[in-house]
Amino acid sequence: MKFGFLFIIFSIVTNHNICAYPNNKRLPTINLVKRVSVDTNDTNAITICERMKKAAINKYSNYRDLNSASSNIITSNNGTSSNATASNNGTSSNIATVSNTATSNNISGNGQCTTLIKNMALDEAYYGKMIVGNQKFNMFLDTGSSNFWIPNKNCTSASCQNHNKYDSSKSSTFKPEGNPWSILYGTGSASGVTGIDNVQIGQITCKNQIIGLADNESDDFLTLENDGICGLAFDSLNTINNGAPTIISTLIAQKKINPIFSFHFNHYYVYDDQGSFTLGGVDESKFNGEITYNNVIPNFLIPDYGFWAIKLDDAKVNSSPLSFSGKIAVIDTGTTLMLIPPKDAAAIHSQISNFEYDSQYGVYIIPCDTTAVVSLEFGGVDYKIPSRDLIFLPISSTQCVSSILPVAVFGDPDAWLVGQTFIKNVFSVFDVENRRVGFANSK
Repeated sequence: MKFGFLFIIFSIVTNHNICAYPNNKRLPTINLVKRVSVDTNDTNAITICERMKKAAINKYSNYRDLNSASSNIITSNNGTSSNATASNNGTSSNIATVSNTATSNNISGNGQCTTLIKNMALDEAYYGKMIVGNQKFNMFLDTGSSNFWIPNKNCTSASCQNHNKYDSSKSSTFKPEGNPWSILYGTGSASGVTGIDNVQIGQITCKNQIIGLADNESDDFLTLENDGICGLAFDSLNTINNGAPTIISTLIAQKKINPIFSFHFNHYYVYDDQGSFTLGGVDESKFNGEITYNNVIPNFLIPDYGFWAIKLDDAKVNSSPLSFSGKIAVIDTGTTLMLIPPKDAAAIHSQISNFEYDSQYGVYIIPCDTTAVVSLEFGGVDYKIPSRDLIFLPISSTQCVSSILPVAVFGDPDAWLVGQTFIKNVFSVFDVENRRVGFANSK
């Protein structure tokens, strides 16, 4: 869940890491671990959704407030599917498949490390393992923010005491910087000073990355399995040093990776599936067909490029189009659900049999055995959200809270916050160089 939503209690059961080294070389890949909810009684189900809505509004209003001197919240004249030529695959249309072969611009991967997991409940969030200064951390992978931070050894907050903490004395590559930083999420905050160290992701090492060392963390992070956050949005969102390069930007500048990264998120109900985060390309074993790309829309909430915001063509329920137009979707791997304007949410749920609207809490209740299939259209291609993923939490043996919440998070009637309800059902590609987001049908 976006870190505005970090009040949720998570738990996880994991097996040991298994590293497979195939004969053919592969792009460096790290595996994702799912945090899962353990409390799903009916009071918490609706209350959790209510808090999610408030937290999302608070989180994104922070960006809007910080940039109130800029022009409109949303200004776009190019929110269409990309027809640009991809520099690393030589195609000319908006449909392309990025080669899984390493180039001279990046380090060739020599294997892929996979973490097997057992699922306890919902796919609420994902994190990967990284090494900072020879110390291991579980890092939340978030395309909705840009800060990279971990708990510092000096931190005395309860949240820090419950997680791995960074000790600069244990790192021969640490360089002090000491600039103050802070970040406020919808619910939750962290602050401290900056430092510089090497960060290893899979078989790739990012040298001299500016990181936030958290000396203070709010209690919202107390029960989470992840130690810190790895922000994967654009540099302009980074509150560290007022727009310091993200780890992706640093890796690209150091020519360690091609300017692209991608995800395959696994489902809790598919036992032998495993999620992955691929730097520098795509894992062709994780998707079918071709990747369709969509241009990122500039000047969404903040000047220049910040969020992975793209044009949403339309939505369908059971293959029937809803005739939406002019919609914008922020693709946010750090958010569990979809939070969309109330009018759009009403249009979707009106096509789902036996739906109910809880006016007190502002959530939709749908049958737990619904067979409805919602699809989103990007770049002229429909991507399905299966019936099972329209269900968030049960409130009874037959009724469940919908995973599509009615709220205008961005204060705009045409802007959607698209989280894991949708993203975990596609293979997603984030093309930094061409500023576009691609989707393919996930295996």
